[in-house]
Amino acid sequence: MSNGLQSVLCELTERRKSRHDRVDVALMTLVAFFEDATVGNWLRDRIHSLAVKHPSRVILLDGSQTETTHHVVSSSCDQHEECVKTRGEWVEIGVAGSDSETLRSAIAALALPQAPVVLIWAAGQIAHDARFAGVSAHARTIVYNSSALSNDESGLRQLVEFVHEHPDVFVSDLAYLRLAPWQESVALFFDGRSVIRELFDLRRVEIASGSAAEAYYLLGWLASRLEWAPCAPDRFCNRFGTEIEFALVHEGLPRRIRRVALQSSRSQFVAELQTDDPHAIALTVTGAAEHPNRYHPIVDLGTAALIERAILAGNKDRIFHDTLLAASEILARRS
Repeated sequence: MSNGLQSVLCELTERRKSRHDRVDVALMTLVAFFEDATVGNWLRDRIHSLAVKHPSRVILLDGSQTETTHHVVSSSCDQHEECVKTRGEWVEIGVAGSDSETLRSAIAALALPQAPVVLIWAAGQIAHDARFAGVSAHARTIVYNSSALSNDESGLRQLVEFVHEHPDVFVSDLAYLRLAPWQESVALFFDGRSVIRELFDLRRVEIASGSAAEAYYLLGWLASRLEWAPCAPDRFCNRFGTEIEFALVHEGLPRRIRRVALQSSRSQFVAELQTDDPHAIALTVTGAAEHPNRYHPIVDLGTAALIERAILAGNKDRIFHDTLLAASEILARRS
């Protein structure tokens, strides 16, 4: 055990002796790993927002600092911007250069035995990172963000490769969880009997987004729900052999969908973010299935709320599993 970790454990013991509120009511042990200081500052604020709602012991594994760095806070933190009081304990330790066993040992020593571990991994290259593989095996919930560090599909490819090599480990991806308003918008297009046949007659899909991961997830979600299989780098085939062309356009803000356009042989369905109102999606239908314009709200839950949703969903989200599998097949074709 490193001297820094030993100092943290001693300090935690002394703080608990002097506190009237008991930390052992914590609902979870929140563990976050990052290697970039800027990412760490951003992550701290989000974790604070989560920890203030759910009593937790927070353990930040700071890969940008050496093992001699450690910091313990019992109820609030006055060193970080927009910091709010937490209802548990906050621990930060430097882990630069640490291997998988060192990280695993640190978590085992600091985690509360009655509070399940939620791992938030904010670093790339997870596919062949022994640290991630070792630590994730001991977490009940694993949260990743495939579009956090890059706007291309590299983060999603990393997740796909990791899942293929570790099929028993379930990883929630915030890039997928952001898509709920767009999935709901697509469903609204086909909520009537008169247009349901248009859904099975789709011939083209175009998705515009500021990051690739969200676009691939939305495309994978459509494919998995409609039983489409990739049959070319830019085409699906349905179970009847009909081809559906697709196009991905880089447009808009990072980690956000800008537009989804679906075209059947007779109609066109467009869901597009409003230019003057970024919190509303305009739904336009033209052609044989023409419909008056509608609007669907976007409730920006924020990263903390998405992490909370991932924790509540656990490993029971079968639709996400199917979507990730479909997205991996699309990526394989486009390689």
